Amino acid sequence: MLNMWILYASIYATIIGFFTVLKKKATEKTNTLFVLAFHSTLGFLLLSWTAFFDALKISPQSILFLLIKSVIVAFMWIFELIALKKYYISSLQPISSIKVVIGFVAGIIIFSEPFVWWKCIGVAIIFVGLIMLNLYDKKHIVKFEPAKNNLQATPTLTPDEQQQLKRNRITAIILFLLSCILSEASAILDKFILTNVSPNQMQFWFMMFVSIILWICFFASCIKNKKMLVSKSDFKNFYIYLIACILIVADRFLFTSLSQPDVLVSGVSVIKQISIIVSVIFGGLWFKEPKLKNKLIFLAIILAGIIIVLI
Repeated sequence: MLNMWILYASIYATIIGFFTVLKKKATEKTNTLFVLAFHSTLGFLLLSWTAFFDALKISPQSILFLLIKSVIVAFMWIFELIALKKYYISSLQPISSIKVVIGFVAGIIIFSEPFVWWKCIGVAIIFVGLIMLNLYDKKHIVKFEPAKNNLQATPTLTPDEQQQLKRNRITAIILFLLSCILSEASAILDKFILTNVSPNQMQFWFMMFVSIILWICFFASCIKNKKMLVSKSDFKNFYIYLIACILIVADRFLFTSLSQPDVLVSGVSVIKQISIIVSVIFGGLWFKEPKLKNKLIFLAIILAGIIIVLI
């Protein structure tokens, strides 16, 4: 019989794969911080009217932990989107598999989950797949054209263009890796928080705090640039409203999964990697990213490692 936490985590992972691609699309012509702040606020408003009174029943200590989680997630989203705007999704998303390693180690050390030796082989395969993808990607680097929000292969690049592309690639990888580490830190914190609060209460406080934090970051950016980084047309960005609804649904499945008594944190970390498949294929095709078929080979190697860790 399928454990319910596995089902909920699988649904979450599938939805969040589409969410990642749509979030990148939403920032195509709209300021990144505005997209994050506005869609978080919309999400909060969507659920607040049903969760308000229930949310008041939790302890100040739980609220503090939720504030910490919100800070972590806010910067995770910022790092992730900056990375995705600098480089292509089919190369960055496989890095998310590093979360499996973090979840595997955390599950053993923090949650005393059983150690299984063959899972180490799965972890090794994941790293091999990532290294191979990195080497291939480095060799076949292509030109990024922000105006098209697409990556186009170009026959020749000047030395300056090559250096700039390399810098953008390295910066994107570092930022995306940081976002993965913060994501897994948030997931570990979720397990502790959900022992004292319900998924409904958690969503309310989390969405409220993360909205406030992101608005502070947005207005700080406006002050730094000495201009308002949003226009009337940005409020007509359909994708912002879409990702707001998607996030609420996805998070509810995740929090419900983590609140199950028999849940394995390392197992959730593995299952969440379904989002890699969705975002790489869906995003790669939508943004017409080059060398996609070849990258799927390395993705298959990474997924083989993930499956071994899951067994």
